[in-house]
Amino acid sequence: MVNDLRQAVNKLRALAPQLNNAVDEANRVVTVVERFLAQECHLGVEADIPVSYNDKGKATLLLRYGPVEGTYRISLTHSDGESRFITHPWANCDRSEKLTSFAVLPRLLMAVAKAVETQIASTTATVTTVTQIMSALAQPIGHGEVSTMPDLAILIRGDVPAAAKSNGNGHAHSNGNGNARPMRNPGDKDHARARTENGNGAHPQKELVPAGAARITATAQ
Repeated sequence: MVNDLRQAVNKLRALAPQLNNAVDEANRVVTVVERFLAQECHLGVEADIPVSYNDKGKATLLLRYGPVEGTYRISLTHSDGESRFITHPWANCDRSEKLTSFAVLPRLLMAVAKAVETQIASTTATVTTVTQIMSALAQPIGHGEVSTMPDLAILIRGDVPAAAKSNGNGHAHSNGNGNARPMRNPGDKDHARARTENGNGAHPQKELVPAGAARITATAQ
């Protein structure tokens, strides 16, 4: 018996440094992973993995990534299996809990990645939905109401006069009431001026030369 105890003590002396080294290495790895998730990737998701269960098959200890004391950290959550949860940062837990939960750290990383994928899909779907809603809001709300195309709205409301009809030479003018009138021929101005100079609007009279006088002049020559 004494020899067995002596061998056990010697074995513990040899194993203790190895255990301490294992805990230190676990602390280092968890710190690196925690910094990677929270500070480098800035991940604001939550995920957890059960570590141990009670006799009813309900999780009583979970390794978790989520908000703890105002920051996102890797933590351990203790539960009574129902609704009572107590969460502490993993770094503040005892060595036994650290070593027990450290084994499921790879599964926690996969759960976090899955949570990120779910969040991306949800955000993408939300962006698509909001874009469709905004596109629908940009459409006409009522008859003649078009907010994104004011020129078209004016045409729909009829604010612009009807297209003037051409007078045959491609020109047309509006007379103020929406009806088109043909452009006056520039030659008509000279015609009107001549009528005015004649007095009362009558056509100007040509100077009359007696026919006989013309013949007499010809004879004299």
